[in-house]
Amino acid sequence: MTADGRRCGRWGAVCAALLLAGVAAGLGAATLRVVLDAATHVLLGSVVELVPITDGLWHTPVGPLGEHALLVPLLVAAGMMAATLLSRWGGRQVNGTDGVIEAVNTRDLTGLTVRGAAVKLGGTALTLGSGGSGGTEGPVAQIAASLGAMFTRRLRLTDAEAALVVTAALGAGVGALFQAPIGGALLAAELLRRRGIDWQALLFAIPVAPVAFGVFVALYGYDPMFGVEDLGAFWDPTTTAVLIGVGLACAVTTRLYVVSFHRVGRLLAPARRRPFVTAAVAGAGVGIVGIFVPMALSTGYGTISLQLSSTGIALLPLWMVLALPLVKIAATVVTLHAGGVGGVFGPAMVIGASTGALCWRLATDAGLAPGPAAACTLAGLAACLGPAVRAPLAAIVFTTEVAGYHLPPIGLVLAVIIAAACTRDITLFPSQKPNQLSRRYRQLDMSVMLKSVVMNKAPSTRRTGDAIRSGGPNQPGSAVGDDPMEFDDTRGLPDLTDTPLEELLGDHHPDVRHAYHTARRRRAAVGIIFAGHNAGGGA
Repeated sequence: MTADGRRCGRWGAVCAALLLAGVAAGLGAATLRVVLDAATHVLLGSVVELVPITDGLWHTPVGPLGEHALLVPLLVAAGMMAATLLSRWGGRQVNGTDGVIEAVNTRDLTGLTVRGAAVKLGGTALTLGSGGSGGTEGPVAQIAASLGAMFTRRLRLTDAEAALVVTAALGAGVGALFQAPIGGALLAAELLRRRGIDWQALLFAIPVAPVAFGVFVALYGYDPMFGVEDLGAFWDPTTTAVLIGVGLACAVTTRLYVVSFHRVGRLLAPARRRPFVTAAVAGAGVGIVGIFVPMALSTGYGTISLQLSSTGIALLPLWMVLALPLVKIAATVVTLHAGGVGGVFGPAMVIGASTGALCWRLATDAGLAPGPAAACTLAGLAACLGPAVRAPLAAIVFTTEVAGYHLPPIGLVLAVIIAAACTRDITLFPSQKPNQLSRRYRQLDMSVMLKSVVMNKAPSTRRTGDAIRSGGPNQPGSAVGDDPMEFDDTRGLPDLTDTPLEELLGDHHPDVRHAYHTARRRRAAVGIIFAGHNAGGGA
């Protein structure tokens, strides 16, 4: 076969994988919605009186629970224990959106399995359906990505092609579930990095998102998730000023959410050695809090819908409006770190929307005219969601789509920009790629890591540390020889410093590519980068 024929065959396989991934993402999103709705009404609905808003959306009572209140802690604890048991049965698998991001960035997709997707689906239904706090984007991202990875293996795509297909499936699944296809495609492109857009991922995500969205709409019909009739004027000085205040408030709640999520995760790590006890105690604690603030239970998407109108916000006591963002943070952090299954993206929406509703309530009580309540609520949603996952552009487009609008108010955009600028050093997803290193450092990183793999030995952090402390290669305690990056065990191996990174990771060097990702899994990169600074490499 000629080179052109092989190239056409490769592109045909990639296109087939994208099409199949889009269909699978749409079906996965629809399945998650069906299963979660059924579990919620059977489990939580048997104890708490759920108030339907629209199809698939509901909210819990506004005030503290009365009859059957004591059953809520037992229900949440039982759901989390069952989810923990199911997760242990699933074996090795990635963990939600962050796990998918790590798998894509390392191009190790072996943990994305259909079995893992099924376990994630069941665990989500048990956790959220019983009242545990979490979101639905993590489960649908893993389900869509796992099904997409299955097709890439069947079609024998390269690691680079498979990673792009999986990324597109992730965004398509989220976009289909929330009926925001453009936002889902942008999300896939922004999630891989802490700053900026992966344009290649965006090109792959754009054709997949409409396929998944079309499948979902064919089954459920199109109805914006948080459809509103009025977001106010595109530009209004008073409303814009209030929305800027929403952005500042969301910067605080976003930082609190992200920092709490990671710190509590570290604190609860020892407790997870006894997973069932931890799940039971944590579930009971979340249920007890839910007795007094039931709106913090489950996904909370219905709470967002309630807060889109001034009447809905007026129904809430002021103390609950003040407490809801904090209680939602606490319930989510405990649920997801103690064995529950769910996403972190959805709670960020609820936390931000509740913060925006609080700002609207305070502005109204102060005698201002902040405009429609929906504008503040949705601005809060976007201003918390975007910075928390480092995807501000996707958050703006996503929020506009779920509201059923084509053009957001200027104040909403400013709120997201301000919140993102104030929280630029945090993220819910540690696996996102940090800011790109200079070309010289990346080549130093590549050269020494590959030598380390060839010698089956990680670079010596002792020698690297000595070289850094000594301040130069010719001083006592520095690495051997004139080059502090060159160790005795690696002398004589080819120096790859000046070889283009793209060439080394291309399809013509599978052994080198495998060695590169193996070295990264050994966490060699950190010491290498510091050694590169000591060697004098730079931009």
